[in-house]
Amino acid sequence: MKMEDYNIVKNDFNEISQLNEPKWNHNNCYFKHLVKLLPNTVKTCLEIGCGKGELSFMLSKKSTKVIAVDLVDKMIERAKVLHPNKNIEYICENIIDMKFDNNSLDVIITTATAHHLPYEWFLGFAKDKLKKGGKLIILDLVKAQSLIDYIIWGSAFIPNIVMNLIKNGKLQKDDAHSKEVWERHGKHDTYMTMSEIKALAQRYIPTAKIKRKLFWRYSLV
Repeated sequence: MKMEDYNIVKNDFNEISQLNEPKWNHNNCYFKHLVKLLPNTVKTCLEIGCGKGELSFMLSKKSTKVIAVDLVDKMIERAKVLHPNKNIEYICENIIDMKFDNNSLDVIITTATAHHLPYEWFLGFAKDKLKKGGKLIILDLVKAQSLIDYIIWGSAFIPNIVMNLIKNGKLQKDDAHSKEVWERHGKHDTYMTMSEIKALAQRYIPTAKIKRKLFWRYSLV
């Protein structure tokens, strides 16, 4: 897989950080479920790609400490204002450049960020840094490949409209400007298929459970 140009990613998300945020989107609709996956006692939780801190705040309710990392300075600035909590440490840095002791983390969680990371590096990082019995939780975008992929994600079209109407009060979650910004960023994105993800997980974390999610996502736990 090609390496990301993180200057492009940073520039894209600095612009995205200024967009109007819909109440419901294809990531935060899974946040409550993700938080339920946390053990009852979490000492240190690392969130990679925390964005504006919506999930960070939810994680802080079940964790002694949340280390919330994002590459994008304006995202971190917004997170500190929108979702502060005394046990959240917001850090603006590239996770690849950060140092953590082995066996030091109880939970590593990331949403819509894993496709920006070298995936083999990330799985190896998680395996090394998590304590025995620790938990890795990934929610990310995925490339359709199989017939079942196209059936499941094709069937999401109607529920997507319904949820936008119920939660956001409109047919589409993004206005014209937001849609243009996201589409421009999407041209820089590349995603793996379910089979590629499963193959890498089998090599590094063979006990991982991988599932398709309705709104063009997968989870790895």
